[in-house]
Amino acid sequence: MSNSILDTLNENQRTAATTINEHVRIIAGAGSGKTRVLMARIVYLVQDCGVLPNRILAITFTNKAANEMKTRLTAQLGSMASVVRISTIHSLCVRMLREDADLIGYPKTFAIMDPEDQKAILKPIYKTLEVDKTTISYNRALGAISAYKTNYIDPQMAANMAMDDVSITLAKIYAGYEKRRNEMKAMDFDDLLLEGHRLLNSVSSVKEKWQNRLDYIHVDEFQDVDPIQYGIIKLLTGKNTHLCVVGDPDQTIYTWRGASVDIILKFNKDFEPCKTVILNENYRSTQPILDASNAVIKYNKERIDKDLYTKLPGDEKITMFEGKEDSEEPIFVARQINEKHKKGLEYKDMAILYRSNYSSRAFERIFKSVGIPYVIYGGIRFYERQEIKDALCYLRLCTNRNEEDPDQMALDLAVLRVINVPRRGIGARTIENLQKQAAERHMNLYDVMKDPIGLSTAVTKKCEMFVDLIEDLRENREHYALEDFLDYVLDTTGYISMLKEDRESGQDRIDNLKELKEDIAQSMIEDPEMTLESYLQDIALFTDKTQETSENTVSLMTVHAAKGLEFDTVFLVNFNDGVFPSSRACDEGGMKALEEERRLLYVAMTRAKKTLYITWNTGFSYMQDAFKTPSRFRAEIPMEYIVQEEKEEAPKQPKAVVSQSLTGRPSKLGANKKKVRLRKGDAVEHTIYGQGVVLEIRGDVATIAFGHTIGVKKLNAAHPSIKKA
Repeated sequence: MSNSILDTLNENQRTAATTINEHVRIIAGAGSGKTRVLMARIVYLVQDCGVLPNRILAITFTNKAANEMKTRLTAQLGSMASVVRISTIHSLCVRMLREDADLIGYPKTFAIMDPEDQKAILKPIYKTLEVDKTTISYNRALGAISAYKTNYIDPQMAANMAMDDVSITLAKIYAGYEKRRNEMKAMDFDDLLLEGHRLLNSVSSVKEKWQNRLDYIHVDEFQDVDPIQYGIIKLLTGKNTHLCVVGDPDQTIYTWRGASVDIILKFNKDFEPCKTVILNENYRSTQPILDASNAVIKYNKERIDKDLYTKLPGDEKITMFEGKEDSEEPIFVARQINEKHKKGLEYKDMAILYRSNYSSRAFERIFKSVGIPYVIYGGIRFYERQEIKDALCYLRLCTNRNEEDPDQMALDLAVLRVINVPRRGIGARTIENLQKQAAERHMNLYDVMKDPIGLSTAVTKKCEMFVDLIEDLRENREHYALEDFLDYVLDTTGYISMLKEDRESGQDRIDNLKELKEDIAQSMIEDPEMTLESYLQDIALFTDKTQETSENTVSLMTVHAAKGLEFDTVFLVNFNDGVFPSSRACDEGGMKALEEERRLLYVAMTRAKKTLYITWNTGFSYMQDAFKTPSRFRAEIPMEYIVQEEKEEAPKQPKAVVSQSLTGRPSKLGANKKKVRLRKGDAVEHTIYGQGVVLEIRGDVATIAFGHTIGVKKLNAAHPSIKKA
């Protein structure tokens, strides 16, 4: 019966599936069909070797992967598939603990806490300790608790290690959390693994019971296991049990979550005898993409050598593009996407990959402007991120009063968003009182705060301090270039200081704000006459809540999020040194981190099936306070696999003006070019959509009819991609 599935395998895959009398390490390259091999192996064990299905265990690390295994196995084994033990490692630990948790002090009916349950425990602890959740968020506390636990640091040790106010507070939160959890006899997701390991390690009868139940254990995505998970796997593997692990050390990209590449590299020393089988025939990508990927990853030392190859047709080389300015890169990418879509390629078959989340900004802006549908995979759109909204609201409070809108009621939204960010002690009852006064006096909230009625002296003082802060910002606005004014706002309000105290996500949020500064600077280059008011009006086009409901959208995601996915066409963008590889990661982790960054590049490149673009730009980076340079990894990709896209000649402009911000950072201000004014009936030329006719102008939005394949689009009339024909 299994011959049919074995016949679909190549020679190495067949060896991996049929080697059953020793431990097996399968080094499965990207796109090499590892799941098919794992399923074929289980089918072979059941149908050809007569192994009872319930004596076979397959461990994976996500519910999605476990369900996919079950579905595939059912197609081959029918009802017998349900008897094979397929589960995530957390589910396996739950099964063990439900049988014998009483042996380590828990009831067998112990509760399992999800993240919402954990936050419910934290709420009274925060109240008792008088902890402000805007200073230490629940997520930050839970992250710290998880880190303590997985590093075997108990509350007393955490308290002894605490060196500052925040770490002292986190240690107290941890102690309170563990006290309450133990009272409840409950376990969180970390406890399931830790207590499962403790049960196997400390109660020999339980360990022997499980070892005697299993003849064959299989572990998928083995390159991502951490020491605790590996410890559980080792304890489950008895003298007569054969262990088969599947993974690719070249795709170990989660060391920051505890994974260790050494585990898979040294597996053959821990389990002897061990046969290593390399799966290097790729069923996804074309040979030029694989050759380039092979060449890059060979620079790593901590790996098992393999060269991916394919029998798939295709000889298209990797296209590289260098933009001179920040805006040229996303415009080039958008043009390629549009051309491919015109030729019949679905949007959903294309993806934009980047090293860090902040990189999505420039591409979101262009895609929104030209009407390319997109979705942020596993993340939040740039202009909807909390810190970006906060910064824009502060800037909105600094705008000049508009004669056409003397009441400025829209300022209420900005006031409500930032009145307590950072925390200023203006409570909900006070805000409700101010809103009531604003309605009765027909004034906006900010004007009411200038002259509040009936408030206590202390509350009135807090209102005065907020008003004084905003008035200071307004008075100093004229002394700064617009992008440097953002620096002044964020420093003066204490917003940056607040983020620096957030060790969990503060730096990532600061990076997003630096990217917002870059957005303002680029907007100034595109329109030197731009004001704060016109910038905020323009940004309104990108901050609406409208989401693409169609499934046919271009995916924007980090390389980490792309692991396990594949697309016909991939654009690897912002391929600049300091971004990819990440300077922060390399500074903290040295050569080991650089090797992980190279593995990330390998993962990114091997997501592409037919077409791969690698792009970057040489504009000024406020992230690095310097002009951008191409990634050092570019030199590791052999020229024979590359075609360099010719740069377009930019129109000659006077030299950019360089200003200094508070921190001494240069700000590039563009040349004096006139803004194109469109009118109804104008013929226009769009860099992506081609020729069109303006049907309507409403504010900064132009309704333009293009050719029948494109149709009517609503676009930003001031965008540089549109010019009069």
